[in-house]
Amino acid sequence: MLIATNSNKFKMRLQLILAIAMAVMGTAVASNLAGYEGYNKYTVFHDKDGAFQYMVELQTQDVDLDFWLLSRNMSIVSVSPVMQPIFEQRLNELGVSYQAKPLMEEMRALNETLSSCEGSECEHSRTRRQARGFFTRFPRYSEVLSFMNALAARYPQYCRYESLGRSSEGRHLAALSISLNSRVRPRRVAYIQAGVHGREWITPLSVLYFANEMLSNIRAFQKVLSDVELYLLPLANPDGYEYSFTTDRFWRKNRHRYPGRSCVGVDINRNFANNWNARGASQNLCSEVFSGTSPASEPETAAITRYLEYNRHRVKLSLDVHSFGKFIFYPYGYARNAFAPTRNFLHQVALRAGSQIAKYRGTVYTVGTSANILYEASGGLDDYAYGNLGIPMSFTLELPGENFQVASGDIIHICKETFAGFVEFVRHVSLF
Repeated sequence: MLIATNSNKFKMRLQLILAIAMAVMGTAVASNLAGYEGYNKYTVFHDKDGAFQYMVELQTQDVDLDFWLLSRNMSIVSVSPVMQPIFEQRLNELGVSYQAKPLMEEMRALNETLSSCEGSECEHSRTRRQARGFFTRFPRYSEVLSFMNALAARYPQYCRYESLGRSSEGRHLAALSISLNSRVRPRRVAYIQAGVHGREWITPLSVLYFANEMLSNIRAFQKVLSDVELYLLPLANPDGYEYSFTTDRFWRKNRHRYPGRSCVGVDINRNFANNWNARGASQNLCSEVFSGTSPASEPETAAITRYLEYNRHRVKLSLDVHSFGKFIFYPYGYARNAFAPTRNFLHQVALRAGSQIAKYRGTVYTVGTSANILYEASGGLDDYAYGNLGIPMSFTLELPGENFQVASGDIIHICKETFAGFVEFVRHVSLF
């Protein structure tokens, strides 16, 4: 009886500990969505040019609206309860149709897939075990670094772990260099970055999956990697990424703090030197598209710029991975009437990559310039790499989805289909 009693007490204590742990984890999961109760996600349909131009103005001028997607015929906007009556009134005046859905309802339906691994405990996971479960959930910054370190340790002859620099808050901009001989720098470089916007959680995973698959099947890709170095930066904005886990799920910018100002952050995607702050950007520090105080004012942008400038004669491909929308963009994005001299070639490469992506499960990407498909916006990496540095192939990839949160069951499928697109882009590096 005593044994049974002790056993029951142990079970009760264990259940209590588990309940407390689940409650703590639940609080952690909810904390990055705190403040979004009552928010609506609006899908706005606008075929008329006047309505579209109004939405463009709202994106750059109204700091109370958060545009998730803005195309010529549709916008997706997150709106606070206070702003909803005003926003809906203006939409009705414009004569456009829209759908409103409670944001929290959608987020709960997507079933948040957060990692509970923190700090040093992440570093002891084995590479094989990580690879099996890593692409079924969203990792924290420390886990991303641990995974990258593990790849470099497991494949030292093919992979190097490097740091491009540090972020505004001092985090490493961790990179992987992958080639057939890690001791020799190949003549050509394919540069791929992701995680420029903190909230776009699927993008770092797509690049890490690419790295893992290339390394674990490197003999199958010897021809693709012939005299080619893959230089991968999965998290270009580690501060914003981590902040989107701990505090604000939909945080976009970096975490640059300005003394005496309450608003924080710069949009790294508006901070590159090509036509900086010309269109689709703002000098309002509180704006989601605040372009910074000058080109490459941010440590993240400066580190990327230094690497690309130093290697400008070796880098043949620049690929910037974002979400969401299923788009492949090439220069130029700063103006509708600005066309790259090699736009026909760029268009064909993008179509081929899109075709390879579609083979996995039929996902269809729209190809063109962001200025013509979405809206004019300057200061992006694609325009800078092509226009300022002369990198012959420069693209922006917008991964699938209708939200910055991807259902856990869809993570691996997006990674797999995107892998095929990455490989196709890299194949074309041999042309230069």
